Amino acid sequence: MPVLSTRPATAADAADPAFDDLLPDRWRKGDNCRSMVATDDAGTVLGHCRGIDNAFHPGSRTLVLEVRPGAPWAEVADALLEAQIAVSTLSLRLKPSAHEPELAELCARHGGVLVQLMPPWRYVVSPTLRDWALEHRRTHDNLTAVDLEAAIASLGTDARPVREQMLDLYVEHYTAQHARWSPAAPTAQLRAENAPDFAPGGEGSFDSGRTTLLLREGRLVAQALAWPPEPDGGTEITVQSRPHEGPTAREDMQACLAAVIGTGTDGDALLIDSHVTEELESSMMRDLPGPPPHPEDTWTAIVAIPVPGGPAPVPLPASMIPSDAAALADLVLGTPSAGI
Repeated sequence: MPVLSTRPATAADAADPAFDDLLPDRWRKGDNCRSMVATDDAGTVLGHCRGIDNAFHPGSRTLVLEVRPGAPWAEVADALLEAQIAVSTLSLRLKPSAHEPELAELCARHGGVLVQLMPPWRYVVSPTLRDWALEHRRTHDNLTAVDLEAAIASLGTDARPVREQMLDLYVEHYTAQHARWSPAAPTAQLRAENAPDFAPGGEGSFDSGRTTLLLREGRLVAQALAWPPEPDGGTEITVQSRPHEGPTAREDMQACLAAVIGTGTDGDALLIDSHVTEELESSMMRDLPGPPPHPEDTWTAIVAIPVPGGPAPVPLPASMIPSDAAALADLVLGTPSAGI
């Protein structure tokens, strides 16, 4: 095994063709954005990592970590994470899945705190899913979700621009959704960060032809945003309501999701995120018919690595860990029963 050492990354390190994502230390403006490398005794870079300030969640940093193929992964990853912990003032976030036991075990070795679990998110349009959509396309007050053009026509030309109202709802729901476990940035900052996605014709903007909205008494109360296709062809869908967990939230979100399903064809993959801390959201998604298990569909954990002097992460209550995610949770936490 090579003798490892760590240091800040340089411009020369970034030129190494073995690493696509290696950037020099202080690669962008901001507090504590550090990029570190691990080298062997010959000076060869065996891996790199950096902690990236999170504009959406300012109380944590996203950890990017990459190890050279053929290098001893666990040893290099340990050295890199230790170096990053030493220079970070905020906890570091990783997202190991059940397909990534090495990453989960890395979290366990460094005192990782399990803060969230997310189930498989792929739902394939099928006759069964269409039947579900037919049953849920209306709310108790007989409202149905409409597309963006219909919403604009319904609200009238004097209404505040619909896209601005959609951005308001997006930020409002996102803030409430993360308040208990990963507080979001202030409203003004979230609006600024997300505004390009709500601009007509923006590169990352939602698909206005598939996005659906629910209006009640002239007010936007729910939406299902369809985002540009992922590399594998799936379409990410973000479902939101106002109030976040109000008395009509579930049926309002279901109506929007049902309308999106109606715009698809059999075989279309809809990627619908959910979090176990959101009980209403989780309950709704458990009742949505899914396809037979896909090889790539696994539970994903969000893990915070504490750092000295940094804010303490909020752990996911053990009572909220579903039985089919227990093996991943055990691996992340380093409990003896771990096994995937």
